[in-house]
Amino acid sequence: MYRKAILLGLLIFTVVIMPLFSENKPTVSLSVKGIVVDSISKETIPYATISISEIGTPQLYIKRIAAGSNGTFEVELNKMGSYFFTFESVGMEKKQQNISLTTDQKKLDLAKIEMSVSKIQLSEVTVSATKPLVKVDLDKITYDMKSDPEAQASNALEMMRKVPLVTVDGDDKIQLKGSSNFKIYMNGKPSGMMTNNPSQVLKSIPASSIKSIEVITDPGAKYDAEGVGGIINIVMDQSLSGLAGTVRASVNTKGGYSGGLYLSTKKGKFGLTTNLNYNKQPEYDQTYERNVEYFNSQSVKYISQYANTDALYKFYYGNLEASYEFDSLNLVSLTIGGFGGSSSSVDHAGTYSMNALRDTLSAFKQLTQSINGWAGVDLSLDYQRTFKKPSQLLTLSYKLNRIPESNDNTSDLTGVLNYRSYKQHILYNANGDEHTFQADYTEPFNKIHVIEVGVKYILRLNNSINNYYLQNDLTQAWESMPNQAKNDLNQTQNILGAYSSYTLKLEKFSARAGLRLEETSSNIVLSDTSFHVDFPNLVPSVTLSYKLNDANNIKLSYNQRINRPGIWYLNPFLDNSNPFNLRQGNPDLVPEMANSFSFNYSYISPKLTLNSSLFASFTNNSIERVGSLLNDSVVYNTYKNIGKSQNAGLSLYGNWQPHKSVSLNANGTVNYIKMSTNDDSGLENSGFTYILSVGSQINLPWELKWNINSGYYSPQIDLQGSNSDYIYYNTTLSRNFFKKKFTISLRASNFINKTLEFNSIRKTENYTSSSKNAMISRNFGISLTYKFGELKEQIKKVQKTIQNDDVIGGNKSGGN
Repeated sequence: MYRKAILLGLLIFTVVIMPLFSENKPTVSLSVKGIVVDSISKETIPYATISISEIGTPQLYIKRIAAGSNGTFEVELNKMGSYFFTFESVGMEKKQQNISLTTDQKKLDLAKIEMSVSKIQLSEVTVSATKPLVKVDLDKITYDMKSDPEAQASNALEMMRKVPLVTVDGDDKIQLKGSSNFKIYMNGKPSGMMTNNPSQVLKSIPASSIKSIEVITDPGAKYDAEGVGGIINIVMDQSLSGLAGTVRASVNTKGGYSGGLYLSTKKGKFGLTTNLNYNKQPEYDQTYERNVEYFNSQSVKYISQYANTDALYKFYYGNLEASYEFDSLNLVSLTIGGFGGSSSSVDHAGTYSMNALRDTLSAFKQLTQSINGWAGVDLSLDYQRTFKKPSQLLTLSYKLNRIPESNDNTSDLTGVLNYRSYKQHILYNANGDEHTFQADYTEPFNKIHVIEVGVKYILRLNNSINNYYLQNDLTQAWESMPNQAKNDLNQTQNILGAYSSYTLKLEKFSARAGLRLEETSSNIVLSDTSFHVDFPNLVPSVTLSYKLNDANNIKLSYNQRINRPGIWYLNPFLDNSNPFNLRQGNPDLVPEMANSFSFNYSYISPKLTLNSSLFASFTNNSIERVGSLLNDSVVYNTYKNIGKSQNAGLSLYGNWQPHKSVSLNANGTVNYIKMSTNDDSGLENSGFTYILSVGSQINLPWELKWNINSGYYSPQIDLQGSNSDYIYYNTTLSRNFFKKKFTISLRASNFINKTLEFNSIRKTENYTSSSKNAMISRNFGISLTYKFGELKEQIKKVQKTIQNDDVIGGNKSGGN
């Protein structure tokens, strides 16, 4: 209740109190408003583009806005003088008007701005009207970065806050429609950098180098994404000649620091872009408590464990992209990216077993030192052939991914009561290689019909080597652990896929239907056995869209996705670093099949964006973590295809600009989840979950920008339990200097309480387990950013490339 009160207080402070600060801005506030209409019919002209420049420099826009769906507009200017207003809309004659503003005339109503129909047929000319800032399409919403003057002095993460359906909180966490279930692409392709640390990467990219940001709300048949709720595709501007870059550095009170360099250059037909970053973050004084009660045990009734951990995380990432344009129709692009990191930790723990009277039966202390390493290499080579026919395109691509991972774990167990002292050493090394070949072809018959086809082949080679050692008490030498089976794994997976998609675009109605056929073949070789699995999948997708008017749009969609288990789920490596809580992968897993339906309504105007979505989904063979009891008191965790889940809910998103200096956003999602199993275990769980997040960006006096964000997450549900709710809040204050080339930002996160706790509980027919994790969350930081250089001329980049998103990623271990 206390945390919910904090969230409510922050929400009231953000929405009601903070706008009052902006009213006290000492600079001059001048307002110009009006309505754009047809000179003959007198009907309003929706989304006309209004460009404002000073009289002395008519070609240099200081502001550009789009009129509302009803033709109305209002623009704020911060100094008096003479201005040049230009009004543009497709099919209409451009209209220009001089406006003079003085302090005696702080508000000017231009009334009706009448525009005449162009006398030249559109089919005979190329219309040079300015694009609107936001465009709604069949499966995506596009924010035109080049039409927003603020992009010249901001980084990509800052501009992300202005993109419809996207929110960024003060801790730089990105969400799409209130959810973290999305992918971020660069120029239509995923990258390891964006997967692991997108916020840090986006901070280092100047927004002026971005052409547009696309929010793909309903990925079609050409995307083999992991049941993804959407894609944010950052389309970089075709590199400009010259040299430009950004240097960034930051530190925080938890002892962390980071730095980065972004550089873009082009000479002749050759373009080069690079992005290098490093991040180091210690996490000290993390605590863990776990308590287990066994129902049917004849000896041990309770287990109690505690741990205190100090950890250090290091992360680095970078990429290099080069393009060469042979001529106007042929283009080659090469991208090399890499990321890596490590975590080292020292863990002091203790474990006690007790009987029904809570008398201690056994006890031991444990000192664990662990070093984890991970890395990744991405290489992609793309050839693009364009044709004289507009939008006709052929792309040939090759992509290599290499992802090594290792773990070196040494545990020293000291018996305190009725427990043998020993020292164990576990070494785990895994590697995944992925080779992908793909061809895509797009054939537009006219502006109404488009057909897309493609073929794809993926070869995955996964392997892991696991070694378990015990130290000989007499010789102190490491010897193979007795009674521990060898669990090495080699997996070869072949995926052959083909897709076709048809798109129909009419004036108000659009439709897209697609089919994806995939044949998957896997050979798995273990230390003592091997087996082969082979299965085909036909994956359909359908999207229907109807434009009620220029501001309102409704959409109905159905998607099916394949989620293949990654090596973490398949690897039979037995993690017994906690003797009473074991974890092991399952090489018998098969891919999940997920089905989802959604009905979406969106409203977009210059000051208000609304999006609501009713959705439902079901899966009949989901991969679930299952815990069972071994040897009377040992919990064994693994993964099985036993899940059946149904999910229905409502998501709401809103972004509102009530004042020129204030922008407010809110996300809310309510889900009803029902989970059960398709075996004889009888496991079942259900309930409501919900998420609420609010945020604001406020322009204060002296050119300060203030961001405030807060959110609440209700308890989340899994098959055998749930975890606790939690709240977050953060704020950032920033200012630009030296003609907006140098930026200083101050940030504070979760500053009311020093620590943040996460609780979880699991219930089975044999035991109940509860755990509590606590870590220091209070954090203050400062970051510095400097932009340099200038770019001018353009070079092309390929429009399509390989996207592999069918594998379930992440680490689902841990818990109870």
